[in-house]
Amino acid sequence: MEEYQEVNEINLIDLMFYCLKKWRWTVVCMILFAVIAGVYKYQATITDNQTKKEELLRRSRQPATESAEGEAGGEVGSEPIVLGEPVSSAVSFAVIGMIGGSCLICLVFCMNYVMSGKLQSESRFQEKFGVPLLGIVRKKETKKKLFGFIDRGIRRLEEGPYAKVPRKEQIKIATVNVQAAIHKNPEEQIKRVMLAGTVSGDDVMEICEELTEEIGEVTFSPYRQIVFHAAALKKLEYYEGILFIEKKGESFERLIRQEKKLADSRGIRVLGVVLC
Repeated sequence: MEEYQEVNEINLIDLMFYCLKKWRWTVVCMILFAVIAGVYKYQATITDNQTKKEELLRRSRQPATESAEGEAGGEVGSEPIVLGEPVSSAVSFAVIGMIGGSCLICLVFCMNYVMSGKLQSESRFQEKFGVPLLGIVRKKETKKKLFGFIDRGIRRLEEGPYAKVPRKEQIKIATVNVQAAIHKNPEEQIKRVMLAGTVSGDDVMEICEELTEEIGEVTFSPYRQIVFHAAALKKLEYYEGILFIEKKGESFERLIRQEKKLADSRGIRVLGVVLC
């Protein structure tokens, strides 16, 4: 029961940054809800004003004798009719729609963060998975995005001083940590290491190539997905160690645990994990 609670612990700071990184979706949702609410209120106010005008017209056509009889009988006159202002009403509802839209989309983000089962945070990684975290490599920026300075500002807030470290340098830091993990126990001769994980992509391949070039005394395998391919799992027996390369926001936590169990059951030493 304690393990279950540890796994499902939610870091509110990570959750906040997860929502902030999706600010474009938040802005779109706010604008959409503002337009819908504003147009609805504008049309409703115009329709209401039309009804009021018809009531005013009906009152103006009432005979004077009916009004006199009503006053003589002690009847209370009808309340004065005030026409609404469509534009101001629409603006007020648009603001309410923006707030409601932002709350709704943030709720959707929070539900996705909690229920997706994906690795969203690297905090307390070794405690959760029992595997050392050897490095974190920022995702490669393939193209310039509109208002990209906002993304960079959010990243600086999240990563702190580490955000100033270039991506190439982050890969080199991870490489040095992998070398240290390989030579951690002098009694163990690790000459062959399998590179494995549950995801694929250019980011993963770049890290694999860098590791192969920098650590020449060790033979690395091509990147394999031992959880999904029986042939890759069978080849695991020919290696003394295994290094997992996973993607934050894409790798599933249960699959990370599953691949670790596969390595442990075969007596293969798990060097650690590099996140990208």
